[in-house]
Amino acid sequence: MSMDISLPQGLLLLSLNDATGKTEDGYYQPALAGAALADLMLRGAIELQLDPQSIIPLRHTLELGAFLSMCDDAIGGAAKRQNLTYWVSALAHQKDFIATLADELCHLGALTRKKTRVFGLFTRTVWPEASPVLENALKQEMATAMFESGPIDERLCLTIALAKAVGLLEFNFDAADLAAHADRIESIAAGECLTTEATDAVVGAVNEAIRAANAIADSTTASIVT
Repeated sequence: MSMDISLPQGLLLLSLNDATGKTEDGYYQPALAGAALADLMLRGAIELQLDPQSIIPLRHTLELGAFLSMCDDAIGGAAKRQNLTYWVSALAHQKDFIATLADELCHLGALTRKKTRVFGLFTRTVWPEASPVLENALKQEMATAMFESGPIDERLCLTIALAKAVGLLEFNFDAADLAAHADRIESIAAGECLTTEATDAVVGAVNEAIRAANAIADSTTASIVT
């Protein structure tokens, strides 16, 4: 991506309703965790050992920002090495996971932080849009990648693949355009433009986490019905 934003920052912009500042429906947290893992790999902060699969923290002096540093610290401080699927779930359930990332986008001028009341009793933090510049630029790059021919940057490919995994494309792009270019989008989501096994494995781990979450939701619904 040509923009100077991280993978998880881009995905959060796609996940938030511009007016309400609330996240759209879907399992967006695994996608954000997967984006963090992929970004840390691309920056050289962690690496993926494939057989047996585990995430290995690397010594570095990178400036990662608050959100990626939080994820990097969690991986580096773990008692033992864990695989991708574990970290997709573990990172997504960290305290202040969304708030830390959203606050970064507030500092970039894309979002604003706001407190709202739920049922007049509880307060909730939301992040409405402050400026559309970053999100519009991201969507334009994604549209060019999905709806036109030509090579695709790996970071942009990951953004599209992770957004598709959690149903965010439908919230952000015209349904007719998505349908007309379904084959190209499917090939992107399948990782055909990814250049490393590690980033391809990230998308697979996110999809695995989403399938597991859906299975839990389905079993819970079935038990309630019966």
